[in-house]
Amino acid sequence: MAPPRRAHGGRVRGSDDRRRGGRPAHGHLVGRHARQADAGLEAVTDRRPPSTGPLSHLTVVDLTHHVAGPYCTKLLASYGARVLKVERPGGDPLRRIGPFVGGQPGPERSLPFLWLNAGKESLVLDLKAEAGQALLLDLAARADVLVENFAPEVMTRLGLGTATLWRVNPRLVITSISNFGDSGPYRDWKATEMELYALSGGMVATGDPGAPPLAAGPAVTQYTAGLHAYLGTLMALLRRARTGRGDRVEVSIHESALDNVEIALVEALHLGVVARRTGDRHAMVPWQCYPCRDGQVAIIGGPVRRWLGALDLFGTPELGAPRFRHMRDRIARREEFERLLTASLARRDKREVWQEGQARGVAFGYLADLGDALGSPQLRARGFFQPSAAHPEVGVHEHAGPPFRLGPWRPGRAPRLGEHTDAVLRELGHAPARVAAWRAEGVVA
Repeated sequence: MAPPRRAHGGRVRGSDDRRRGGRPAHGHLVGRHARQADAGLEAVTDRRPPSTGPLSHLTVVDLTHHVAGPYCTKLLASYGARVLKVERPGGDPLRRIGPFVGGQPGPERSLPFLWLNAGKESLVLDLKAEAGQALLLDLAARADVLVENFAPEVMTRLGLGTATLWRVNPRLVITSISNFGDSGPYRDWKATEMELYALSGGMVATGDPGAPPLAAGPAVTQYTAGLHAYLGTLMALLRRARTGRGDRVEVSIHESALDNVEIALVEALHLGVVARRTGDRHAMVPWQCYPCRDGQVAIIGGPVRRWLGALDLFGTPELGAPRFRHMRDRIARREEFERLLTASLARRDKREVWQEGQARGVAFGYLADLGDALGSPQLRARGFFQPSAAHPEVGVHEHAGPPFRLGPWRPGRAPRLGEHTDAVLRELGHAPARVAAWRAEGVVA
C-alpha cells in the first residue's frame, strides 16, 4: 500500500499551537518542517559518530519494543541508518527483562535490550499526550522510515495512523509488525513466542516420538519476523527511489513462523502429509547426530563417492560391507548399521571425527555448545565478534556480527533511557524552556 499521489489536506495541531499544512514542500518535508529542512536531523554533535555504511543516508523512527521490531531496526542501525528509538515513559519493557549484566537488575543492564538496541538513540515521548503525538509527527516528517510493532489500530487510536503519517510525509516508508497481521479473525489476539511457534505447526514436529513437543529454544519466530521486516523495508525504499512515494510494509509474526517450517509445510500443502516428532532421526542413514566419547558428532552419509572414501576413519571395516554400500541398503538395515557406527564413535572424540571427515571431503560436524561457538577459530579469524562502544554503565561488551557482509558495519552501543531526548528536540527547534515544561508535564523524559 502506498500513499495517494497527492497528499491529503488537513491540519494537525502542533505542541506549540502552530499548524502543519498538508501540501508537500521541500521534498518530503511539510509546513514548518520545510522551513527547517536545512537543519534537518543532522546538526546534533553529542550523538554517535557519523557513519559511512550503506544505509547512512537514512533516518528511522523506531517505535518498537521487545524482540521482532528492535531486531529489524538494529539491522538498519548496524549498516549506518540513524535510528531514533522512541520509548514510552519508563522505557521499552525489554529493559526490565534479564539476564542482567553482573546479575544486577536495572534499565541500563538488560542483556537482551543491550543486544537488540545497539547503535540507536533513545528519546522518551508520551504518545498518549497530544504534545507527544505532535512531536512524533515532527520526527516522522523528517524521517525516511518508521517502524512500529504495536497491536493493530493502536497507531490510529493515537492519532498516528498511516493516513496521518503520510499527510506530513508522503515519502515515508511505514513498517508494521504484529502477531497475526492487520486482518483475519486472530488480528487482535495476544500471543508470545511459544504460542506463535506452536500455532505454526513447527512445534508438533519438534522433539522425540512419544514425548511432549518442544519449543525451539531461541525466539526463532521473532527474529525471523524482524528479518522479514528489515527486508521488506529495504524493498519499499527501493520502490520509493523509483516512484518518489512512501509505502507500507506489513509483517505477521505468525506467517513468518510458518515460513520457518519449510519442507514440512510444502509436504502438507501438496501431499497432505502432517509432520510428526521424529527426534533427530532422519529419513536417510546416516544423517544425524550420534553419541561419541566426548559428546555428539554429526555424520552425513553422502555424497556416495566421498562417503565410501571416508569409511576408514571409523576403524570398523564392516561399515563398508556390500550390504551397507548404497543408501537404500542402509535405510533397510538402519538398526544394524547404526549399532556398528555408534560402537565405533564411542572410541572417538567429536573434533577428531569432524576434522578427519572434513579432510576426506564429507560434511561432518559436531554438537557445539556456546563455549565452542564463542571460541571458534573460524569466527575469530573473520572478526565475527566485535567490541561495542563503551556504555556509560556497563562498559564494553562483545556483539555478534551481521547476518551478511556489505560494507562498513558497527555494533555501536545501546542508549540509556532518554539519553538523546534533549538533543533531538533541540534539532526540531524547541527551546530548552519548552522542553523543560514538557518534562514537568511528563510528555518527555
